[in-house]
Amino acid sequence: MRLAVIADIHGILPAMDAVLDEISKENVEGIIVAGDMVSGPNSVEVINRLRQSNCWIIRGNQENYVLRLASGDAPDWQYTSKQWSPVRWTYENMDRETLLFLQSLPEQLIIQLPEKDAIHVVHGSPSNVSELIFPDKDISKLDQALSEVDESVVIFGHSHEAWVMKRNGKLAVNPGSLSMSFFGEQCGTYAILSWENQRWNAETRKLFYDFKSLRKAYIETGLLEKGDVIARCCLISMETGINYLPPMINYAYQKAKEAGYGDLPFVPDEIWHEATKTFEELNYKDNASELIFSLNNKITSSGRAPTSQHLHRTQVRCDESE
Repeated sequence: MRLAVIADIHGILPAMDAVLDEISKENVEGIIVAGDMVSGPNSVEVINRLRQSNCWIIRGNQENYVLRLASGDAPDWQYTSKQWSPVRWTYENMDRETLLFLQSLPEQLIIQLPEKDAIHVVHGSPSNVSELIFPDKDISKLDQALSEVDESVVIFGHSHEAWVMKRNGKLAVNPGSLSMSFFGEQCGTYAILSWENQRWNAETRKLFYDFKSLRKAYIETGLLEKGDVIARCCLISMETGINYLPPMINYAYQKAKEAGYGDLPFVPDEIWHEATKTFEELNYKDNASELIFSLNNKITSSGRAPTSQHLHRTQVRCDESE
């Protein structure tokens, strides 16, 4: 038996279609999805593809962000700040049926197939959906996570780094991000689980997909315009294979701290604007300028950047624990 394992798709439809095409040519009997399907130009379409496939799916932190906005329970600043604009755009372009589907998903699950070892699926860790685990940097975090579950196979996501490790009698797998690798190459990654000789084995794979379609989707859906600097940073990170987003956000928070806003959970808009502008100029000025030029040309030729056809604001009440 063979299962595909994917995570951190982030609404990138070309990557979703590429992996479905690739695994359709192999003897893959199901897909494990370890969260973060949304927060990209085609989140609804990605979810629809998964709902039409044989999948086991959990929520990631990005789904939780969208659901909190939908419920009305998010902090006030998440409804207004520039920093949160891509998440708001994702929520505002999501129909009620998709929101209800996301709400129905668990944050982790156990897959028990007949006569096979059980598989425990989490996004960050068993105790925290947003925890980042990098075994090569801090093996103690992986050891702690493995100690919190009984199953002999544990699937992780969230970090966007693909790895397979046998540790403490267990198999730990992170398929990486289906849409973005951060080792300097235009590709995503995923994993294949194979049941052989009465145990699960895993391998990671690179996924090459159409990056021209990726850029086109960012522009034509309106995400590149409405998502502002975060959307631009994510697209440039995918196109270059270099993860600029965490250092950019850290730089903005450092500037906020220097300005006396260190206690805030967000960066005030005026500081966010100046900090991210400076970061872009220092790190990828030419890439950003070229993207802005492409976007401005699109707006000029059409009158404005197109937006999604299902733009709306729908409240969906989340569970108390969310």
